[in-house]
Amino acid sequence: MIEAFNSMLSTHRAASYLDLLKFIRRMVMRKFSHRKEECSRWSSVLPPMVHAKILKHNRESRTLAMIAAWNMEYELIGASGGYVVKLREFNCECGSWQVSGIPCCGRAAMKDNVAEFVHSSLTRSAYIQTYVSMIHPIPDQKRWPEVPACIMNPGVTNL
Repeated sequence: MIEAFNSMLSTHRAASYLDLLKFIRRMVMRKFSHRKEECSRWSSVLPPMVHAKILKHNRESRTLAMIAAWNMEYELIGASGGYVVKLREFNCECGSWQVSGIPCCGRAAMKDNVAEFVHSSLTRSAYIQTYVSMIHPIPDQKRWPEVPACIMNPGVTNL
């Protein structure tokens, strides 16, 4: 992440601190605005990237045989072995669901209600909530009010 952030700063790293902070503020303002607009076009409960991962997992899980146990628990059997899936606990023995928050298999067991089994932080509403705030514009430094210099009394400290 640091390398990606540094590459975004490019030539602005050599600027003064104030210019660098102004660049970062404007960059974040643009990103927030762009992501709010992008999210407003989504028609699904899930963001496109999450939906794409679900479709990928669905294609991969087609080769698995599913045995229903009871109480929304299943055993999935494939070439690499068997896995226990507990839908009520949002749990799959392979561990992928717990790590990613996206169900990795057993779409047939979910009866196409996959969105109910995706972690709430990966939904459209969570995405909207992330970008609900905004960074307000700041006038150019030339338009800032003049502030008198601060005069400190030598030897006086406030603790």
